[in-house]
Amino acid sequence: MAVTAHAFPSLSLNGLQKTLNASTDSLQILLIASGTYTWNSTSQAHTHVSDFLAGSGTGALTEVSTSGTNYTRRTLGSVTLTDSGLVTTLTCANPTWSSASFGTVYACFFDNSVGGTDSTNQLLCYWDFGSPQSVLTTAFTVSLNAAGLLTWTSS
Repeated sequence: MAVTAHAFPSLSLNGLQKTLNASTDSLQILLIASGTYTWNSTSQAHTHVSDFLAGSGTGALTEVSTSGTNYTRRTLGSVTLTDSGLVTTLTCANPTWSSASFGTVYACFFDNSVGGTDSTNQLLCYWDFGSPQSVLTTAFTVSLNAAGLLTWTSS
């Protein structure tokens, strides 16, 4: 699967405004079953999960159903934020859904600590899986790159 990842510009702003603390906040992932999300100037201005779910001007996105799929939003485990020289890395354990039966096209990572609702949950990044990913009564794992969920270099 060829994943394309995008970090929302609000990620930096939230860090600088101290509304995001990756070391202590509840970071989560949700999966999208259908819809089209196009990275553009409209989507780049999105700041909350409700903005992401509303789509990027091509219609709303549909989250994977929780009925009979063994899907729920997952809290990311083993979250760490490290600095090495000029490189900062946010990483976590690979989220897994066991005995899952669903299809997904996008994963959205967000901070669930500010208000705890989709209109207040702050966006971090999203992944476009490139094509629909489906499982039938087996584990579905979102495998993070060894370099982390998010990595950036200061200059």
